Amino acid sequence: MPFSFEVKETDLLGRVGVLRVGGKTLETPCLLPVVHPVNQAVSTEELRAMGFKGLMTNSYIIRSRRRDEALRDGIHEMLGFDGVLMTDSGGYQVLEYGDLEVGYREVASFQAEIGSDLAVTLDKPTGYPQSRRAAEDSVDYSLRNAASTIREYGNRETVWMGPVQGGLYQDLVSKSAVSLWKAGFEFLALGSPVQVMKNYMFADLLKMIVAARRPIPYSVPLHLFGAGHPLTMALAVALGCDTFDSASYALFARNGRYMSHGGVLSLELMKYLPCSCPVCAKTSVRDLQEVDTRERAKLVATHNLYMLREEVEACKEAIAEGRLWDLVEEKSMAHPRLRDAFVELSKHRELLVGGTALLKDRGLMLRSEEDLKRPELVSAGKRLEGVLKGTSKKAVLLASWDAVPLGKKKRHGGAGPPGRSDTYRIHPALGVYPAELDFVYPFTQFITAAGLGGRMNVKEATARLRKLGYRSVKISKVRAGGGNPSRRVTSRRTRRGASPSPRSS
Repeated sequence: MPFSFEVKETDLLGRVGVLRVGGKTLETPCLLPVVHPVNQAVSTEELRAMGFKGLMTNSYIIRSRRRDEALRDGIHEMLGFDGVLMTDSGGYQVLEYGDLEVGYREVASFQAEIGSDLAVTLDKPTGYPQSRRAAEDSVDYSLRNAASTIREYGNRETVWMGPVQGGLYQDLVSKSAVSLWKAGFEFLALGSPVQVMKNYMFADLLKMIVAARRPIPYSVPLHLFGAGHPLTMALAVALGCDTFDSASYALFARNGRYMSHGGVLSLELMKYLPCSCPVCAKTSVRDLQEVDTRERAKLVATHNLYMLREEVEACKEAIAEGRLWDLVEEKSMAHPRLRDAFVELSKHRELLVGGTALLKDRGLMLRSEEDLKRPELVSAGKRLEGVLKGTSKKAVLLASWDAVPLGKKKRHGGAGPPGRSDTYRIHPALGVYPAELDFVYPFTQFITAAGLGGRMNVKEATARLRKLGYRSVKISKVRAGGGNPSRRVTSRRTRRGASPSPRSS
């Protein structure tokens, strides 16, 4: 089956793209709701009407309970859905129920024969907690089945997805991802995140995704199994996950758990519905609490789907506007463990630079110490290294920061006639830089929170300029708006030696 992935827009490692499977397309990032082949919480017709163009279901359950119908009619007709259908291998169920007679051939041939568009090879989820020996066994088992499947069934119409295992052992995750790519898989799927997310181990989830994403080519799309939490969607997208599947919308609904942009709420304790989706607009908390259990589960499941869809669309818009970092940071404030994950994200800024535009239509929001490590500033810092050179013997350092570019100030004192001295400013994240770069993004195109610590003070900036070869560095305290009274200007004259002379009057 013809398969391709086209990237249209990027920010961080997130991308808006087009995934083509045969004659069908999916715009990514996208969520594939998991539908139970026997007991659907929300019908496929309703899912299609809500805007979902792809679904996922379990081939093990179909093979166990609707085998003949699926083989006769095909999975699309059986489920009444003409969009992209992805099937899981059922590896978890094979292990859980002890169906040891099932091998990779039976799993692969069945998925191909029922017409799955995307299919996962037989794998063994690593799970959590797990010993390293058990994790190694799950990786080796999954890789053997994957290699055999792609070799024997790679010419079928089905597109095979390679399941990445390894759990919290990052080296095993990377090994699994690289081995699958080298085996010929064009689409990878990161497994075993559900228990990690259930335990709110979001920083560990980030490390798992990075371990899978870093070693494989940028062109390879990455699926994240079981990622149906409204708070983790933006984080996963920022790290390069393109598609997701989840049954959480239905599982949460059965327990009266109501998804919101700030997390998951207990319907039993709620007094209002902070949502205007078609479900919430037509009912009230009291009505949902009093309706029978089955109807309530369906209504809340439908609401949860709308909420997850909004999260995905918010990620797309953030990528298009170049503010995916801001969206991840905003989500991180909902829970301390998410904040830990955001701090961990800032440590991987070098990895995020490649997909982040050098120029953007909006300024940067610097609200925290982590924001001083944004990839836009990392890129600017690297460019600055190449132009930070002394061109004269004298320098003027503007000590008082304001975001007004120097060229827009009415008056600037202390610099002297053009060409006789170089003027510098201090950026809160980038340190000292030539004032001529004021109009270059992002040197003055940002807003910073009051009290946010800077990377360099005046003393350090002066020392930096002296290392560039300036013999004289004048400190000029310029007020916002351009005022520069002479009494606020001081100067330091330097000798050829390392120690400066006393301050002059």
